[in-house]
Formats: sequence, structure tokens, C-alpha cells
Amino acid sequence: MNTGFMVENASKIAISLGIILATFIVRFVIKNALKIVFAKVSGRLSERRLAKTKTIRSLLLNVINFAILLIATLMVLGQWGVNIGPLLAGLGVLGVGLSFGSQSMVKDFISGFFIILEDVFGVGDTVKIGAFEGKVTKVTIRSTVLKDASGNRIYIPNSKIDIVTRFKPKNTK
Repeated sequence: MNTGFMVENASKIAISLGIILATFIVRFVIKNALKIVFAKVSGRLSERRLAKTKTIRSLLLNVINFAILLIATLMVLGQWGVNIGPLLAGLGVLGVGLSFGSQSMVKDFISGFFIILEDVFGVGDTVKIGAFEGKVTKVTIRSTVLKDASGNRIYIPNSKIDIVTRFKPKNTK
């Protein structure tokens, strides 16, 4: 191993390791804080709402982890003298390109997030969505799955869901 490199760059190495360590600590703290908050909330929720809460928590953790890792990576690169301005510009252009290229997927995610958050319908509900009617078997951030009277599974992208009729369970008045 080249000790000259280590000696010359000791401060950069130390700061980079500090950033990496801080990243893991921040991720750990945020993950556990969210776990505690959601655990307190979960104790008061029905099983149906609990599944929705887990989906939202998972999505939130993924977004936060991505943001933390991106910031830490840019900080380490900046520490080593990499000009992060062009990288940020490139990420911006990439973001714009991806947003245009994946508009329907983004619409699905946003619609799915609000379907889950607003409790429009859930697994076990009998619904009519557009021309399709059936029992909801799965609700994800991206799509909703119905099982019709014939047993067919119908996959509906959440962005295509506009008018929903949720039927009352047969045992209620």
C-alpha cells in the first residue's frame, strides 16, 4: 500500500470516513425514529389501515435513504476535489428526462400514495372501478388488483383510477 498517498491525504480520508460514518448514524436514527412513530400509531389502527401504514413507511424510508446517500456521496466527492456542480446539473437533467420518460409510472405512484393515504378502498372491499367490478385483492403504490365474479384477476394502474364505487359489505345496513 502506498503510504505516501495515505499521509498526503490523511485529512481527506478522515473527513470522508466521518461523512460515511455520519451517514450510517443518520440513517439508523431516522429509521428507528420512524419505526417508533409508526409503532405508536400502529397500535391504534385496524389491520387494514396497518397494512397501508406499513406501505407508506416503507416508501418514506426509501425516499429518505436515497436522499441521504445522494447527499453523502456528493459530500465525499466534493471532499476529494471533484467539482460537483456538473454532477448536480447532470442529475437535474437526468431527473427531467426520467420524469418525462416515466410520467405514467410517476402518476401511478402519486395516485397510489393518495389511494392508500386517503383510504379510498382496501383489500377485501368490493368495488367498481370504471368498467371493472370485483373484490380488491391487492393495493400497491403502483397498481390495484381486483378479482371479478369469474375469478379473473384485473390489474389496474392507479393512474387510471378516477371514479370508484365502493360497495357496502353485505352484512351491514
